[in-house]
Formats: sequence, structure tokens, C-alpha cells
Amino acid sequence: MKQTTFRIRRRIIQAFLFCVLGVLIFAGLSFQAHREIGRRLRLVEMADDLVNNILEIRRFEKNFFLYKKPDSLKEARAYLQRVDLICCRPDEGILKLRKGPQKAKFHQTLQLYQQTFKKIEALGHENASGLQSPDFTPLEESLRNLGQELMSMAERWAKEERIAIDHLFLQAMYLFVASMLVFVILGVLVAWYISRLLVRPLFQMQQYMEKIAHGDYTPIPESECKSQEFFTLFRAFNRMIQELEHHQEQLVQSGKIAAIGTLTSGVAHELNNPINNIVLTAESLKEDLSHLSQEEALEMIQDILAQSGRASDIVRNLLDFSRSEQPEFEEVSINSVIRETLKLVQNQVALSGIEVKKELSPDLPFILGNVKTLQQVFLNLFINAVQAMKDGGILAIRGLVSEDRHWLKVEVADTGAGISPEDLPHIFEPFYTTKEVGRGTGLGLSVSFSIVQKHGGHLEVKSQLGHGSTFTVSLPMLAAEEIIPGGQGGAYASRSGG
Repeated sequence: MKQTTFRIRRRIIQAFLFCVLGVLIFAGLSFQAHREIGRRLRLVEMADDLVNNILEIRRFEKNFFLYKKPDSLKEARAYLQRVDLICCRPDEGILKLRKGPQKAKFHQTLQLYQQTFKKIEALGHENASGLQSPDFTPLEESLRNLGQELMSMAERWAKEERIAIDHLFLQAMYLFVASMLVFVILGVLVAWYISRLLVRPLFQMQQYMEKIAHGDYTPIPESECKSQEFFTLFRAFNRMIQELEHHQEQLVQSGKIAAIGTLTSGVAHELNNPINNIVLTAESLKEDLSHLSQEEALEMIQDILAQSGRASDIVRNLLDFSRSEQPEFEEVSINSVIRETLKLVQNQVALSGIEVKKELSPDLPFILGNVKTLQQVFLNLFINAVQAMKDGGILAIRGLVSEDRHWLKVEVADTGAGISPEDLPHIFEPFYTTKEVGRGTGLGLSVSFSIVQKHGGHLEVKSQLGHGSTFTVSLPMLAAEEIIPGGQGGAYASRSGG
């Protein structure tokens, strides 16, 4: 059992670790995506600063060439230093973060621009009239071209980084959607796995526990156990079922033995009346034989035979109640059993003015049972119903299949006097009867209850005083897989199962 628990715990931990691994993978991918977005955002900021500073350099550059103010060169120099700081800062300059073939070209162009700018500064400091020097014009043209090239590359970088950020945001969204789908799939898979590992075997055990509650001690077929972790548990459960069945039979027998006192007093009470009548009638016949006519003697002999038959019925019912052997079972049509049993009581039914209503579908499934003992059950129920309706009434017989399609139920309802609430819990006890003295032995329902149990079923009653009673016989249906009696006490077992 400890090994089974350890295996189940290990499987559950493995399933959740698998989910955690999936979460960590997507978390790592998400972290990488956000890290790249952060890097790109810094590049966009630096590219925008680069563009703005280059624009300021170009503005002061134009002022210098248009208005011939040396201060414009100083302002341009300040912005040129800022550009150099943005591009070539050793820790995280744009040329350190930026990748691609344009990086080297930009650096080279920036160096040429700086060199040209220094030459112009040198000429401007040497001679205030150097602006008209023939060497200054090509420098001006070169500076303009280099500045325009720097501006174009900086603007292109800013645009590329924004596009890259858009792509990264799109990828992050796709990653989020994909992670949600994967997590849903993982959740479904883990739920299915745990369901297959735990819920399904536990549900099987619940079904078989419900059968045990109804007296069906069918063991769980080992072929149905798909989980190795529950295989040993199913075996232990089957051993428990066998022990329960064995102890149930022991309890039944112990109960019968414990009821010997009640049975003895009941037998003594029930047999005392017919035996006394037999003794008294026989003594009268002996003493007055010479004075009796043939008709009177025959009447007394007939009385002796009737009382003997009554005593014989008591003893036979007592033997049926105490007998524990299992009758032979075969496929039985419950419709046929009920029809044949009704023929036995049709005279009593007709004389009592009782109307019989049958609701028996021809499609009712077969069951495994013993025809004679089942007829005894329904005969007892029919006779009790007839005796309960002294002034006539309706005897309703209805056959149906339970909602779970495990049980075939036959309801026998009457419109008689009903059973009082204080008598209802005791009617299946031996020698307990609510009939008038001399009309019943109190063993009919006890014997019927025992027979139904041996068929793996159960007998129930609902009654309301003054409104009649309904007895329900529930018998296990004969499924596609053949079911055979599996021991005393109503147990059943599969031929193919364990």
C-alpha cells in the first residue's frame, strides 16, 4: 500500500513538474523578449537624441556659413561632442548597442565630419577673412555632404529601431497567445492524466461499492485496471469483497442461529394449534367411532388432514428460510415467471373480486435466476396482496429497468389496507405477521427476502395505512458479459474477470 501511495505521489509530482518546466520555458522566452524590447527602446531614445543633436549641428553649421559668426562654430562643436558621446560612449553608446553593417560606416563618416570640422575651425581662427579662401569652399561642400549622410543614417536607425520594436511587441503578443494555448493544453493533459490515474479507478471502486451496498459482491475484474498504481489496490479491494461476502454469509447464518429462540417460540406457537386440533379430533374419532356416521368420520379425518397440511406448510417454510444452499441458475424471462405465477392464484383473484393490471413490456431483459424460487417469491407477494384486499381492489404488476440499467425491477402494488409504520420495519423478520391468527405463519416474506438476496437483488416495500402497499423486487440484469452466481449471499462474478 505504501508503494502504491509513493507511485501515485511520484506521478502527480512529475506531472506538475512538467507544467512548471513549461511555465519556466515560456517565462524565459518572455524575459528575453522584454529584455530585447528594453534594449531597442534605449536605442530608439539614443537614435532620437542623435538625430536632434545632428539637426542642431546642421543648424549652427548653416548659421556659420550664412552669417559668418565664429560663435556658431562653438555651438556646433558642443553638439558635436554630444553626438560623439552618444555614439562612442564606452559603456553603452549607440555604436556599442547597434548591430549591422552601417555601424562601421557611421563611425567612419562621423570621424571624417569631425576632421573636416576641425579644418574649418582652424581656418576660421587663422584669418577672419579666410572665408573667401579658395581652400574653404571644398571643405564647406564636404562638411554639408558628411552632415547630410550622418543625418540620413541616424534617421534610418531611429526608423529601423521603431519597426524592430513593433515586431518585438507583435512577437511578445504571439508568445503570450501561444503560452496561453500551451498552458490550456497542458492543463487539459494534466487533468486527463490525473483523471486517468486517480479519478477513473476511484469512480470504478465507487460503482462497485454501490453494488456491495445492494448485496452484489462482484469483484473488480483485474483486466479493467489500466493503472499500475491501482493494481495492488484493486487486488486488496477484491480481497476485501471476498472477506465481506464470507463474513456476510457468516452474519446471515449467525443471525439465523440467533433467531432460533424466536423461531422456536414461533414454531411452538404455530405448530401447537394444528397439533392440538389433530390430537383432539383423533381422540374424538377414537372415542365416538362406533357412534359416528361415515360422513361425520370422513369430516373429522378431513379436518385432521387439513391441520396436518398446515403443520407441514409451517415446517416447509421454516426449512426454506434456514436452507443456505445455492439453487441452480439459468436465463429467465421475468414476464414468463409472473404469468405462470398468476395462473396459480387466478381463482383466488377472481373470487376476491380483484382486478389485475399488468405493465410488462415484451422487451424486458433476461436475468439469471431459479424459476421455482422466483415463482415462490411472487406467489407470496400475490397472496399477501389478495389477502390485504378483503373487499376487492386492484393488483398492479409493473416491470421496468432502472435508470443506471443495472437492475430489473418488478413492482407489485395493491390497494389494500396497507401496513402501519410501526409494523413496516419488521415485516421481513421470521414469524412476524400482521394477519389474523390462523391465516399466516410469518415466514412468507422472510423466505422471499432470502430468495431475492440469493439472486443478488433486494426486496423493498413502501406502504401507507389505508392506501395499500407496493413491494419492489430488484434483480441484477443479465448484461452482455455473462454473469454467473459467485457464491452465497447473492454474490455475482464475471467468468472473464478476476
